[in-house]
Amino acid sequence: MGVLTGKYFPALTHRDFRIFWCGQCVSLIGSWMQTVGQSWLVYQLTESSFLLGVVGMLQFLPMALFSLPAGALIDRSSKKKILFTVQLLMMLNAFVLSALVWSGRAQYWNIAIIAFVLGILNSIDMPVRQSFVVSLASKEHLMNAISLNSTIFNAARVIGPAVAGVVFGSLGAAMCFLLNGLSFIPVLIGIWNIKAEGKGTTPAGQVKMTKDILESIKYIISKPIMYTSIFMVAITNMIVINSHVTIPVLTKTVLSGDSRLYGYLMTAMGTGAFLGALTLAATSYKGIRVKRQFGAFLGLAFLVFLTGFQGSFYFIVPLLVASGFCLTSGLSSSNSTVQLNSPDNMRGRIMSVYTLMNGISITVGNIYTGIICEKIGVSAAYKINGAVGFIIILLLIAVNYTAVMERVCSQKAVTAQKT
Repeated sequence: MGVLTGKYFPALTHRDFRIFWCGQCVSLIGSWMQTVGQSWLVYQLTESSFLLGVVGMLQFLPMALFSLPAGALIDRSSKKKILFTVQLLMMLNAFVLSALVWSGRAQYWNIAIIAFVLGILNSIDMPVRQSFVVSLASKEHLMNAISLNSTIFNAARVIGPAVAGVVFGSLGAAMCFLLNGLSFIPVLIGIWNIKAEGKGTTPAGQVKMTKDILESIKYIISKPIMYTSIFMVAITNMIVINSHVTIPVLTKTVLSGDSRLYGYLMTAMGTGAFLGALTLAATSYKGIRVKRQFGAFLGLAFLVFLTGFQGSFYFIVPLLVASGFCLTSGLSSSNSTVQLNSPDNMRGRIMSVYTLMNGISITVGNIYTGIICEKIGVSAAYKINGAVGFIIILLLIAVNYTAVMERVCSQKAVTAQKT
């Protein structure tokens, strides 16, 4: 076991990372239960893919509004304290949603408000959590730490939706949200016991937020390997895949299914995502493999396109498994690429730009996909999104391929000299 940990999962040899990772194993299952339960509850209440897309937009819009100032704040403050506070507020958010559903007072408008509040918290949580990883594990094990985080995230995508489908069908949506709230307890205990503070490297007294933000943006623009990765993620989120909108609609309109079938489809995609993350974590010692990163995004777009032609559960499931594998491989590789190319004193700000692009792309993508599904159907949405996404990503890769590969080769040369 020690040999496996040392070679394939070296990030787990760091105490702080191990504590944090174990807490996340429980919490992320609850988070996925809330995600699945919220999407199905909204669609059940409204039977509108457009309104479902609006809730998705509201949940990710705050990332576009607040992530850049949040990044500047993170680089000045204790990441541990920020993370603990945000996780505590997210727990309360889940309890409020559970109480509303249990009391029979849950309506579309208050679910939308709760989603927006959660989005505000996520706009802080995502960059601080991702930049905090460096304080929990060493930089040389950063890619492995990111991959392991992605592994549990996608393991939760397998377990969470499956459990949510059963809990939602048997005990109702309120229990899904209550269990999510309770799942934050191990995370809070873990963060409290972590020794690292993750203190910012920018002096707190220097008030130059706009300058800091512009500095990080200029740095990203100067690195083709970084902006190519960020734009591929954005295109994927905005055009290629919006599963929180498409899969509920696919379940009900194409397969005539219920919440349990929805849970099975989300589990299928989560299974592929988990396998992709596990593969990436186990091979992270080989370094970033850009060609696999590019291939994953192109493969995902092609699989989404093929899904649009299917009307059978038995054909859709394997396509969702393969889509999940490609999605995680692409997203995790991009995350690793951005973090490994970020200077320590800019990591919080750069990850906030990464979060911003995620927020904008997912916000636009949810509305866009909701409208497409409403007007011409979910099958047509899969075909259009897959084809358009494939073409745009292919063009992006073609334009930047030489510059990206030159950067990769120079990094490998530096690593070889050090060893």
